[in-house]
Amino acid sequence: MAACRALAPLLVAGLTAGAQEPAPPPASPAPTSLTLRQAIELALFHNRTLAKAGLDREVQRYDLKVAQDEFVPDLTLTSAVRHNPVTTPATELTTRTGSASAVVSQRLPTGARVALAWDNTAIDRSAATNKVYDSSVFLQLDQPLLRGGGFTANLANLRIARLAEQSNVLEFKRGVINTVTSVVLAYRALLQAQRSVEVTETSLTRAREQLRVNRALVSSGIIPPVEIIQTEADIATREFNVLTAQSARDAARFTLVRLLDTARDADFVATDTIDTPQFALDLETCRRLAFDHRPDYRQALQGKAISDLSTDSARNNKLWSLNLSSRYRLAGTAPRYNESLDRTWQRSNEDWNVGLALSVPFGDLTRQQTYLRARSRAQKAALDVAEITDNIEIEVRDALRSIELSLKRAQVAAVARELAERKLEIERGRLQAGRTTNFAIITFQNDLVSARLNEIGAQISYLNALTLLEQTLGTTLSAWGIRIEDLDQPGAPARALPPPPPSP
Repeated sequence: MAACRALAPLLVAGLTAGAQEPAPPPASPAPTSLTLRQAIELALFHNRTLAKAGLDREVQRYDLKVAQDEFVPDLTLTSAVRHNPVTTPATELTTRTGSASAVVSQRLPTGARVALAWDNTAIDRSAATNKVYDSSVFLQLDQPLLRGGGFTANLANLRIARLAEQSNVLEFKRGVINTVTSVVLAYRALLQAQRSVEVTETSLTRAREQLRVNRALVSSGIIPPVEIIQTEADIATREFNVLTAQSARDAARFTLVRLLDTARDADFVATDTIDTPQFALDLETCRRLAFDHRPDYRQALQGKAISDLSTDSARNNKLWSLNLSSRYRLAGTAPRYNESLDRTWQRSNEDWNVGLALSVPFGDLTRQQTYLRARSRAQKAALDVAEITDNIEIEVRDALRSIELSLKRAQVAAVARELAERKLEIERGRLQAGRTTNFAIITFQNDLVSARLNEIGAQISYLNALTLLEQTLGTTLSAWGIRIEDLDQPGAPARALPPPPPSP
């Protein structure tokens, strides 16, 4: 206890010292005005999901380059030296060998492989024999006639790579569309939350003004004092509604900041107005746009084409192996390299051959297994196309229905808000004359707040329905003027860019 009493003054002194120098609160950033187009531009430049997708495009483009290189000639240079001493009881024989060769080979779309080679060898022995130089040139052709032969089987990999590249481009566009759609919806959620704050704050201001009026009416004896309590209770309720609306606004702002991937403490204020444009597209036009622009539909078609090509390759792989091979060779040997090279082109040592090789596998079930799997994938791909076709039909019809219903709700909500305003004004006039109660005023004020919030919500729902229709049709990028930059440029990630600013 004595130790505690001794430490008590020190603890009090420490607490007092800490209280004298409080840590300064962190400075909150100034609010930043933000339009919807600016929010989309920020997302295109800063969103990490799009950035990672753009980096993937760099690798995917190189995959296509590798597939295109399949029919490009290859040059191979090789060289070797060897020192080989051999010791016997009588003598020691040392052989030194050096070789250099250059081979140009190319694979043809028919499946043939052509090779042109130039071999040079030098042999030097420690025996009495002189050095020997050998130079030879040969041209070789190998052409599969059954398995691995023909344009269909040999161009399948290149065609699959091109289709895969197109699908990768569509996947990148699909990611951009989804990101832009998410930003638009998040921005409008923030805009709706801000308007809700404004409506609740306005209702709170009017309730406080009504309290001042009621006090004057109580002083004049027009209404009883009990009406003051009802008004004060209404003010407390509206203050709670303001805090709730502010909390929802902050949550909507954080959601938008997370999508934009900007500074986490950014305080954005949505500044766009809420307009309800007219909609004039019919069902047939929407169907055509969806089948022309939907990335997932076009990906499904490309997936089916890839599966068909894979099935053809697997079917070809089941055939017997029958190969035609031929070779033409010129060679020359001499004690000097120049002489060996001259003898080569003088055709002093010339030979050629041609032949057929047949290979018939028995008991190998893996080829049939590969074919069955490829055929199954092709059948599933056809079902995927049929499924997404039906889904697009349903989604387009549902999107149009949602737009029509949302527009009607917005129109009805506007009429209800106008009537609620007129009803409240009439009731306030009656209260001035003492012909109604404060409870009726509070009820009508609540009706007006609900009507305004319903109108804002219906307008935002209509705008969101239009945005979701753009996503359903795959026209989001064209609607916002977004372009994909240099998809074919090597060594750089793909980027989605907003339209350039209009020239003055």
